[in-house]
Amino acid sequence: MRARWLLSAVAVVCSAMTAQAANEIAADELVARVASRVEELIERNFYKPVDFPSFAGKHPTNADIDKALADLKASHTRRFMPGTLEYYEVADIYQRWLSRDLSSIFPPRGEVQYEGIGIATTVIDGKRFVTDVYDGAMAKTAGIQVGDEVLSVNSQPFDEIRSFKGGAGTIAIVTVRRAAKTQPVEIPVMVAAISPVRMFLEAVSASARIVDYAGRDIGYVRLWTVASPLTNETVETMLRSGLLSESDGLVLDLRGRWGGISSELPEMLMEDFADISFTMRNGRSFSQRETWRKPIVVLIDGGTRSANELLACAMKKRGFSLIGEKSAGAVLGGSAYVLPDDSLLMVATSMVRVDGEVLEGRGVEPDKIVSAPIPYAGGADPQLEVAMKEVSEQLSGVSSWRSSLSPEQRRCSQGSAARSN
Repeated sequence: MRARWLLSAVAVVCSAMTAQAANEIAADELVARVASRVEELIERNFYKPVDFPSFAGKHPTNADIDKALADLKASHTRRFMPGTLEYYEVADIYQRWLSRDLSSIFPPRGEVQYEGIGIATTVIDGKRFVTDVYDGAMAKTAGIQVGDEVLSVNSQPFDEIRSFKGGAGTIAIVTVRRAAKTQPVEIPVMVAAISPVRMFLEAVSASARIVDYAGRDIGYVRLWTVASPLTNETVETMLRSGLLSESDGLVLDLRGRWGGISSELPEMLMEDFADISFTMRNGRSFSQRETWRKPIVVLIDGGTRSANELLACAMKKRGFSLIGEKSAGAVLGGSAYVLPDDSLLMVATSMVRVDGEVLEGRGVEPDKIVSAPIPYAGGADPQLEVAMKEVSEQLSGVSSWRSSLSPEQRRCSQGSAARSN
């Protein structure tokens, strides 16, 4: 009986080991297929010929694939893994390129959606801090602030996706620390189902406001991204006839995490159209202003990238002041592809120039550098404060609100910067 039991136990162990070995072989084969597909897409679509390493006959790891992509030193060239916040955001922003595959990676209808509270975070010195709180999102309403150190959600370690999975319509207890070495604070936040591009567009609308600053009505709007086909229409409506139309000047906030679609940049901010006037028989007249003819100060930082960098550069060339920190220098055209393991590959497919100037790897330089440290910021925004003061001084005549230099004389970048994906 004992021998029979031992033989049975050995058989179970051998079976488990065989299954594990089979799983490892299958995983290795999947990574090899991913590597082969990555190599094919880079060779076929990358914006310039490159000597991309061949993985044929090798046993590459995911780390090998990621390193090969990083070695290209190009923005818009990166792999995004399922289960991460960036995965959902990239899938939604690039959905027109992924349309045939969306139903397979987001069954059954192909709708890109996750559960969350409307924040983005990053790790600084081993601690995770809130970098973005989207206007109009649940986190904003609950009082979560940029600079909060996130400790846990519902007493469990924080994860941008897993912490809220399955929780739409429920309250999550987010524990944060507001200042170093202080007692944690528990903040109840409603969890919502989030479609990234829709959330970004709603955040743009929700950000718009009029600020009474030194007796002036200064408008503010933040273009979190221009990924929605409705961005242009939404912003221009606010400027032409909506909330921002009667403001004395404008702070245009281009700080963020993504760019978007260049065709959705608000055209009335970039072009100098002629004013069209109409005079009636009775002498009454009215004009149609086709562009914004008031002071604008633009906010940029290291998160300003892609299409938002194009807009920042266009504004600088038109003579408007830029405040903040150098932008990401991530200005290439890109496409996205689904890989065999359902990860996403973003590939740079075209070089982009603004009036002949290359911003990739260089970024847009602010006219006035203002830093904004994240850890324990307490929601403070020194860059915005300086921008408001600048608009006020321009309206008061203390400083000019447009440079006299021609667009050709105003370069967007003065040097080089580290490439950012």
